[in-house]
Amino acid sequence: MIDLTDYSPNQRKAITSIDKHLRIIACAGSGKTTTVAGKVAYLLDPKNDFNVSPENIIAFTFTEKAAAELKTKVLENVGHFRGMANMYTGTIHGWCLKALQENEYLYQSYSVLDEIKLKLFIDKHYDSIGMKEISKLSNPSVPLRRFVDTSLFVKIMDIIRESDNNNLPTNLQLAKKKYEAKLKENKFFDFSMILEKALENLESKTNLFSNIQSNLKYLIVDEYQDINPIQNKLIQKLQHISNCNLIVVGDDDQNIYQWRGSNNKYIINFEKNFSENSVQSIPLSENYRSSPGITKIAETLISNNKERIPNKQMLSAEKQNFERGKDILYNRYESVEEENRAIAQYINDIIGVPFTDGNGTRGLAFSDISILLRTWNKAESIVQALEDHNIPYITAGVNQLFDTPEIEAALGIFSFLYSDIDEEELELKWVSLPNNSLNKRNLQKAIENLKEKFPNLPSVDKNWEYSLQKIFWDFIYTSEAFEEAFIIETSNALFERTKERAEIMFFNFGKFSQVISDFEEINFNSSSPRFHLFSFLSFVNYVARDYYPEGWLNNPYKTPNAVQIMTIHQSKGLEFPVVILPGLNKNYLPAKKRGGLNEWHFLDRQLIVDQQRYERDPDKEDERRLLYVALTRSKKYLLLTQAPDLNNRLYKIESEYIQELNRARDGVFPVMISDKKFRFSNETKITPQPQEKVNNIALDFTTLKDIFDCPYRFKLVSVFGFRYPLNQRMGVGRSFHNCLMELHKRGKNGEIFNTEELQDLIDRQIHFPYLTNSIKLQEPLRKKVEKNVIEYHKDNHYDFEHIEFIEQDIQYKLDENILVLGRIDLIKKIKSNGQHETIIIEFKSDEENADLPITRDQLKLYALGHRELTGETADYIMTYVIGENKVKTPEKLYPEDLQEIEDKIRKSVNFIWSENFLKTNDFKKCNSCYQVRLCSRSINKEIKVRK
Repeated sequence: MIDLTDYSPNQRKAITSIDKHLRIIACAGSGKTTTVAGKVAYLLDPKNDFNVSPENIIAFTFTEKAAAELKTKVLENVGHFRGMANMYTGTIHGWCLKALQENEYLYQSYSVLDEIKLKLFIDKHYDSIGMKEISKLSNPSVPLRRFVDTSLFVKIMDIIRESDNNNLPTNLQLAKKKYEAKLKENKFFDFSMILEKALENLESKTNLFSNIQSNLKYLIVDEYQDINPIQNKLIQKLQHISNCNLIVVGDDDQNIYQWRGSNNKYIINFEKNFSENSVQSIPLSENYRSSPGITKIAETLISNNKERIPNKQMLSAEKQNFERGKDILYNRYESVEEENRAIAQYINDIIGVPFTDGNGTRGLAFSDISILLRTWNKAESIVQALEDHNIPYITAGVNQLFDTPEIEAALGIFSFLYSDIDEEELELKWVSLPNNSLNKRNLQKAIENLKEKFPNLPSVDKNWEYSLQKIFWDFIYTSEAFEEAFIIETSNALFERTKERAEIMFFNFGKFSQVISDFEEINFNSSSPRFHLFSFLSFVNYVARDYYPEGWLNNPYKTPNAVQIMTIHQSKGLEFPVVILPGLNKNYLPAKKRGGLNEWHFLDRQLIVDQQRYERDPDKEDERRLLYVALTRSKKYLLLTQAPDLNNRLYKIESEYIQELNRARDGVFPVMISDKKFRFSNETKITPQPQEKVNNIALDFTTLKDIFDCPYRFKLVSVFGFRYPLNQRMGVGRSFHNCLMELHKRGKNGEIFNTEELQDLIDRQIHFPYLTNSIKLQEPLRKKVEKNVIEYHKDNHYDFEHIEFIEQDIQYKLDENILVLGRIDLIKKIKSNGQHETIIIEFKSDEENADLPITRDQLKLYALGHRELTGETADYIMTYVIGENKVKTPEKLYPEDLQEIEDKIRKSVNFIWSENFLKTNDFKKCNSCYQVRLCSRSINKEIKVRK
C-alpha cells in the first residue's frame, strides 16, 4: 500500500502516529496533502491490522479543489481499495449538507446559497428578511439600507450566529429569526445555518448521531488555522460523540481570514484541549516548493510575529536553486507609471527563460506569472501597462471583469434593451473589440433581433420567462461572435497572441455568463421583464464588484496562457514560478485601518467573544501573515516594487516590512537586492511552454458527457464556464429524484405508505425554484410529479425489499491525476435460483432521451464505480423512465463493457491533458447540443439550432 521510505522523517512520524490526537504544523509547500494521504493509506493498510475502513474516516478540506487533490493522492497510495467512496473528503459545509440530507428528509430539497447568491437573495427580500430591524447604535432611527449595506448585514448575521452568543438584544434576535425563516421558506441554507442544523441534528441523537458514534474513528481537519468558533464546535462535537482521534493540519502563520471570523488560536492552543499524554505535535518544516532564497526571506519576515507557535522554522528542500542577484529583486521607482512599465518589461523579459521543476525544463510562459495585489485599486493602472505592452492577462474574480472591452460590449446588449444606449452605440462597442472579424450584417441582424426582446413589448409575456442568459447566447449566435472571430490569421507570433487574446475574451464571456446565472438563480421570473432587466443592470453597475468574494470563479481545468492578476487572498493554496508584488507602500501593505461604515456601528463589540479577531491587529501581525503567504507562493522568481503615488499622500512612503525583508541573509549576503538594469533578455531563451494545469481533478459524468460528445463543448462549459439558461420547468427532475430517494429509503426499512403519507412525502419534496409568477404552469407540473410518483409506488413498492444502495456515491481512479465521481440512483440485488443478481438503475424523466447511447455510457461508468465500491461486477444495467412509468429492458453487463467505457474515459481525458478541444464532426450531436449556438459549427446548414 504505502512505502514509508518516500517520506521525510517527520512526515513518517505524522503518518505512523495513530494512538494520539495529532497536530501537524505544516509550513508552506511542505507536502501536507501528500502526508495526509499517506496517513489515510497507512490507516487502511490491511497489513497494519488497525481495523479501519473508509467509512471510519472523515477528512475536512478548505476547498473542493483541495478535496479532489487529497482524494486522488489517497487512491494513488491505496490502489484499488474497496469502498473508498464511503470515506467523506470535502468541505465541512459539504459534509453538513450530505449529513442532513441523508438523515433528515425535510432537507432533501434544500440547497446552499454561496456568498454572492445570498446577498442577491437578501436584496430581493429586503422588506421581510430582518435588515430593517438592525440600526446604527448611535442613531436607532437609521436602519441598514438595501444594496448599500447588504454585505454588512451578511457579516452581522454570520458574526452573531458563529460566535455562539445567546445574550443578544431584542432587535438582533428578531432580525436573526426573520432571516432564518425566509431562508427556510425558500428551502435555502447559508453557510452558518447549515452548520447550526448539523449541530442540532447531532445533539438530538438522531440516525446521524448513531452513525458517527459507531463509525467515526479518525477525523482529519485541514487548514485548521482558518476555522471559526461554530466550525470548531462541530469538530469538537464529532470528536466527543465518537471518541475518535482528531488530526488537525495547518500553519498559524498562514491564517489570513481572521476578518471573516477564523481564529488561529485553535491551532496554537490545540495541545491544551487534551490531557498531556494524549496529544502529539509534529512539525513539517521542509518547503518543497520554493528556493532557499524565497524560504529565507519569508522566514525572516514572519519571525517578527509574536503570536505564533514557538520554535518554528521553514527550510527549503532545495527543489529549486537560488541565484542571488536575479531571483529576488526589490526595485523602487519615481512614479507608479514608471513602476508599472518596469513590471511589464520584466514580464516580457522573463518569457522563455528556462525553468526546471518536477516535470522537466521548459521556457517560462505568461501563465507562470502572477501579480499579487493587496487590494484591487492598484489593478487598473497595472492592466493598462500590460495592454500597452501587448501582454495577455486575466483577473481572478470579477473585480476588473466589467472594465474589459468585451464585457462592456456584452453589457451593452442589456443597456440597449433598457434604452440606455442606441443601436449605433451597441454596434460600435462590438466592432471596436480587438482583432475582430465580425460580419457587420450579422451584427446588425443580432441587434435587430434584440428589438423583439424589449421588455415593455406586449409580446413579452410577463407571466413567461424573460431569460437574460438566453438573450446573451442568442446574440453571440446571431452575430457569429465566436472564438474564431477574434483570431487573426497572420504571422506565427502575432497569431499566437491573438489566439491567446481570443481565449481570454471567451474566458471573460464565460465569467459574465456565470454572473448572469448568479443573478437569475435568485431573481428569475420573480418580477416583470422590465424590472428584471433594471435589477440586473443595477446589480452589475453598482454592487457586483463589492459582492463577489475573494477567490471566486477559479477554474479547476485550465486557465488561458496569460498573466494572472489576483489578490493575495485569492492566491492562497496556489503556486507560481514567478510572483510579482507591486506597490509596497505604507498604508497599502500593511494596509491602513478600514474607514467608513462597518458592522461595529450596528453591533456592540461587547456581545462577541474574542471580538478583536475581526479587527485590524494593532501590531500588524495579520498583515505580515498576508505578505508571508504572498512570498511563499513563489517557486523561484520574486519581483517586489515600490513607487510613491503622487496623487495620494497616504501611499508615498516605503512599507515598513521592507526593512524586515532586508535582514534576510544568504550566508553573509543579502537575499534581496535592487537592480533596475537587470534584463532576462540577455539570457538564453527556450520555447515558452505553459506548465501543466490539470492536476488532481475530479470529473463527474455530466462533465465527461461533454467530452464524449464534443471536446469543444467541454471547453465552453467547463473551461470558459458558460452557464445554461434557466427555465421554469427546472426542478421537475429533482423533485422526482427527491421523492424517489425518500420513498426508497423508507421502503427499504420496511415502511408501508398509505395515501396520506405518500401525499405528505410528495408535498415535502416538490420544489420548483423558478416558477415564482407562473401559477398556471406550477399546478400541471405539480400534478405531473404527484401522478408519476404515486404510479411508481403502486407498480414497484413490492420490490423495495431488494434495494441494496440508494443514491450511492461512487468514485473511480483512472490514473494518478484523474478521479471520476458519480452517484448511482438505485442498486438492487435480487436472489434468483440461489444466486444474487445485481442491477444498477438510473432514473430519467420523460423529457430526457433515455435511448441515447450516452445513457448506457453513464450506467457503465456507474458499474465501474460499483465494482470499486463492492469488489463485485454488476450483472445488469437498466433505465427507468419516470413519466412513462416504463422500465427499459435490463441490459446484460459484460467485463468488456467496463473496459470499453474505461478506454473511452481515458481517451476523453487526453483531450483535457493536451488541451486539444476539437469540435465534433458528428452533426447529429451538434443538432442535440444547446451550446452549439456559441460555436462556429452552428452556421453549417446541416445543423438546426434549437430555439
